[in-house]
Amino acid sequence: MNTIEALMTRKSVRSYLEKAVEDEKIRRIVEAAEMASGSPMSGKRYFTAISNKAILKRLAENTKEIMQKSGNPMLEKLSANPAYNPIYNAPVAVVITTDKPADEQAAAMLTANAACAGENMLIAARELGLGSCYLVSPTLAFMKPDMRKAVNMSESTVPQAVIVFGYSKDTSPHAAKEFENITYIK
Repeated sequence: MNTIEALMTRKSVRSYLEKAVEDEKIRRIVEAAEMASGSPMSGKRYFTAISNKAILKRLAENTKEIMQKSGNPMLEKLSANPAYNPIYNAPVAVVITTDKPADEQAAAMLTANAACAGENMLIAARELGLGSCYLVSPTLAFMKPDMRKAVNMSESTVPQAVIVFGYSKDTSPHAAKEFENITYIK
């Protein structure tokens, strides 16, 4: 599979097989994240790869608990569903954190840096035959000090995104897409 094929066939996966992802694949995906472009002047990115089932369960439970009390109607509705799992039972979750921003401009650049790293992980997962999804809600779990402690997350960092991946239950092809929102000026 080439890069363009990986980009054009990748989709967000929200159902995973109960199959562990090989350590080598996890390593390659996280290293692909570190290769993403970004502005180092705004601060560093950090990656925490979690495949420990007990910690993944805590991540999902803490996220759901905070969503239920968030005051956000969409998050409250999602979390009210007993079957809802905010990380979709994925066997791996990579938390992307960044240094705490010095100001608003640095905050925007750090968020963009994390997004670039996340996109690299999504593409690498596709290339390696895995499904993946870019999530933000699970970052809420790290509002709890015990969750930060469980993954050795520094208080001087900000969780930006969580990328989940694993072997997908969903084998349907990517939905066809019309490209009506692109303008070419020659």
